[in-house]
Amino acid sequence: METLIDIYNNKRKTEMKRIILSTMLLLATFATVVAQDLDSKYATNLLKNGTVAPEFTLRTADEKEIKLSEFRGNYVVLDFWASWCPDCRKDIPAMKQLWNDFMDYNVRIIGISFDTNKDAWVNTYWDKYQMNWTQVSELKKWKKETKIDRLYHIDWIPAMYLIDPNGKIVLGTVEIEKLRATLEGLKTKLKMSSADVMPAYVGGNEAMEQYLKEHQLYTLQTRKMRVEAKVEVLFSVEMDGAITGARVLNVTGLKANSPKFDKLSKDKQNEVIAAANEHFRKEAIRLVEHMPKWTPALKKNRPVKEKTTIVVEFNPYYKGPKK
Repeated sequence: METLIDIYNNKRKTEMKRIILSTMLLLATFATVVAQDLDSKYATNLLKNGTVAPEFTLRTADEKEIKLSEFRGNYVVLDFWASWCPDCRKDIPAMKQLWNDFMDYNVRIIGISFDTNKDAWVNTYWDKYQMNWTQVSELKKWKKETKIDRLYHIDWIPAMYLIDPNGKIVLGTVEIEKLRATLEGLKTKLKMSSADVMPAYVGGNEAMEQYLKEHQLYTLQTRKMRVEAKVEVLFSVEMDGAITGARVLNVTGLKANSPKFDKLSKDKQNEVIAAANEHFRKEAIRLVEHMPKWTPALKKNRPVKEKTTIVVEFNPYYKGPKK
């Protein structure tokens, strides 16, 4: 039979368990809020999603020049870090796991260090941690002498961007968990790739966009109705840089902007849009197939055949290059 003392002690133990459990839940909630709040504190100035990622040229430890445009056709992770940064070093195992998990897809990582001491930089990424993806640095003082931080609005490290195959920013964050979650969500769109360096248009992205704008043709109707569209095209770049196997993956943003279009009947509007869709699909293929030769993809410094995608934007308001 329980005594009053036993009953009291049992109640006290139960109450203590409740207090401990409540405290643990409170701490877990607080930790979650803090984690979720990191971007709101440290990533507010990062470039917004949809922004074209600024081009840059940086050097590896062995003085090889690396350009962002060389990775066109891949999803690219830009990992801003430094060997002297404790939070950056804490993220290295997670970034290594990310690299291992996605290395067989068209995902590439470029580590951009704000180290000033070359030996400390190399010893950290190579000797100590074996960070086997591309590593570059200006080897200058962050925020005082570096330029890449101004291009990408880097106020805090570690900081990461994910860039899509067309060179636009998908994500800017200081949380590697968000980067992984975004890549996991894109897995159905990723493709297996064996190339070390993806194919590139000779002259870079701006030259390619200029070619596409200057050579695209419109029907009288699509021009008159001011129809615009974006057509995603998949094709192969052969070992000699020739284009083969072009096909349309998707057409988005198809719409007519002329007031004349609004005056048409619904059936006639549908007819105009259907005709424009068919024309732009054929025209995108024609533009891609008649492109000048590309620089082929490379595997162990040897040319290889590789698939890539581009988006052809049809803008009825384009009037040619400025003179």
